Amino acid sequence: MPEQASPHTADILTRTFGSLLPMALILILAVALSLALNWLMILTYSMDSWSAFQKYAMTSHSLWMTFALAALTLLLEILGLAGPYQERLVTNSSTMTANLNYALTHHSAYHVPYPYTANTLYHAFGTFGGTGMLLALLIAIYIGSDNHNYHVVARWSLLPSLFNSNGPLLTGLPVLYNPIYLIPFILAPLVNMGTAAIAIALHWIPPVVYPVPIGTPGPLIAFIGTNGNVVALGLGLINLALSVAIYLPFMRLAEAIVRAAQQSVGGDSNA
Repeated sequence: MPEQASPHTADILTRTFGSLLPMALILILAVALSLALNWLMILTYSMDSWSAFQKYAMTSHSLWMTFALAALTLLLEILGLAGPYQERLVTNSSTMTANLNYALTHHSAYHVPYPYTANTLYHAFGTFGGTGMLLALLIAIYIGSDNHNYHVVARWSLLPSLFNSNGPLLTGLPVLYNPIYLIPFILAPLVNMGTAAIAIALHWIPPVVYPVPIGTPGPLIAFIGTNGNVVALGLGLINLALSVAIYLPFMRLAEAIVRAAQQSVGGDSNA
């Protein structure tokens, strides 16, 4: 074995050993959280009660309850758990069916009976790139990061994120169990839902009532679901820009912490 490793090998070893402690802490936290949640579920809930809660989430049409359930979904998702707003359940809800029937009968979606639901707000405007608006984080990395590893993850995550699959970013950066991304992960979708609710209340756009295939690129969901409303498309793009602005400072903070950790490990290895 050579006495002195090449700079490239030394860099790989430095980053590898530097990541061991954070990985161990994340694993311990995940196991502890899983055990605690399983214990709570066994003591206080049954599968029947969770199914009833999901049914309530599917049929809820109160504006404030829609925001509360969206926030709960986002919090659970960043912890690796399934929230009440699962797309395959919500898109088959009775409220969506009622809205669609109204639009088909009256040839307009502006006065549907349930304008503020998971389908019209959360899935239409708050899931670009998957749960947490992670398409915005991907764009923030492209325009504001100089971290090579971040760009590698972003390149591999681009295609899945365009079709609302956020798995690569959740585990690649990582976003899961990362307290730095907790605020933007919850805040960005809620801000987008707020702008959409205002636009619907002012009749700038109709609510999303028409079925949209799962995997449709995020900015196109509202456009297709409103039968081609251009203002809805523009609002989706504005919301995406707002989400990028929300994620950008947190991404830079995470990048600075990674850089400081690497420098600390490098300094210790050279000592």
